[in-house]
Amino acid sequence: MHSATASREDSAVGHGGDVIPPAVDARSGLRSGSFVGLALTQFLGAVNDNTFRLLVVGVGTAKVAAEHSSVVLSAGLACFTLPYLLLAAPAGYLADRCSKQKVIVACKAAEIVIMLAGVLAIWIGELYSIFVILGLMGAQSALFGPAKLGSIPEMLRPNRISAANGVMGLVTIVATVSGVVAGNALFQLTGPDGTRHLWATALVLVGVAVAGTATSLLIRTAPAASPQRHFPWDLATQAVRDLKSLALNRALLRVALGVAFFWSLGALAQSNILEYGAEGGLLQHETNPLLAAMVIGVGLGSVLAGVWSGGKIELGILPIGAAGIAVFALLLFTVSGELIVGNAEWTAARVWACVWLFGLGTSAGLFNVPLESYMQHRSPPATRGSILAAGNFLTFGGMLAAAGLFVVLRSPVFDPQPDRLPT
Repeated sequence: MHSATASREDSAVGHGGDVIPPAVDARSGLRSGSFVGLALTQFLGAVNDNTFRLLVVGVGTAKVAAEHSSVVLSAGLACFTLPYLLLAAPAGYLADRCSKQKVIVACKAAEIVIMLAGVLAIWIGELYSIFVILGLMGAQSALFGPAKLGSIPEMLRPNRISAANGVMGLVTIVATVSGVVAGNALFQLTGPDGTRHLWATALVLVGVAVAGTATSLLIRTAPAASPQRHFPWDLATQAVRDLKSLALNRALLRVALGVAFFWSLGALAQSNILEYGAEGGLLQHETNPLLAAMVIGVGLGSVLAGVWSGGKIELGILPIGAAGIAVFALLLFTVSGELIVGNAEWTAARVWACVWLFGLGTSAGLFNVPLESYMQHRSPPATRGSILAAGNFLTFGGMLAAAGLFVVLRSPVFDPQPDRLPT
């Protein structure tokens, strides 16, 4: 699309965050209808992802004994993340072979069908079928991801990529909070089995999916990056080839591993927060402030990273974010005591947990945005979808490992005192 310009721009982006010269092409800024449509589509998709996942995890934990709740939490995370590994090659192929806008619209249309099936699965009440639908939701998101990320450098000028990722980070975080609150509210409204007032579940999940499909139509259609590509029928082999292509560029590989670390830590933190609240005597919806503190922090950190980048791919912010993650994670370990006493809604332990989670989230946002921006800008345009899909493979492989690690750390071998609050 702009190979000569891209090569000059790539050489201008260094470790210290050299200024990216403005490009003279069809790309525009953050106020364009195309980017607004992408941001709205991302928002509505993330809302539905989290609403459905929190709802079905609540239904799942209600169906098993309390001591097995950590297994349900990890199973829910695994069902959602496993498709990112299995579909890494097709996701990269679609993002390169087809117009990314068409891939996004098709994924959002599929979300409508999946949410209808999800409502039916909840009505039937069979736990395994519910988690199968959760896996299908993960598959839709896996195919959506590379097209979404790869479309940002296609629709925006290079000096707006960091700011765009800050905005997308904030949008995703607000959507995550909204989805968590909505999922817990639906769980309260529909009861432990999720079947009471099922019409409300259908209205929210299907309605949001329809709205997301409508906003995806605002995105400008761009030409396919690599229309000559053939479908990778050897999925596993193609995934390995994509990973090798990523590994050939050591800088991109290191950045992809950094992104994987960010999301793996986030997945582990979210599971631990839910378990922390459950063992502390909180109902599922009462853990909202804990989750909100962390994700709002991520949103603030994402915006700060976009602002501080100032039209650059600024990797110099990374050490600040990494140091903050380490410090606030250690501070979280110091939190102890009751989360709720009698009729009191807040205790000192609960307040400090929110404070440190907010700091952890802010640091994580500062850490992640420069990495995401670097991946999008420095990946070759013709194979950008495959490179980003390989990065997703590492990211969600890490999240899947985090789910397994959570189960192991919550086992009696590592946690012999089940009455002790996890920190």
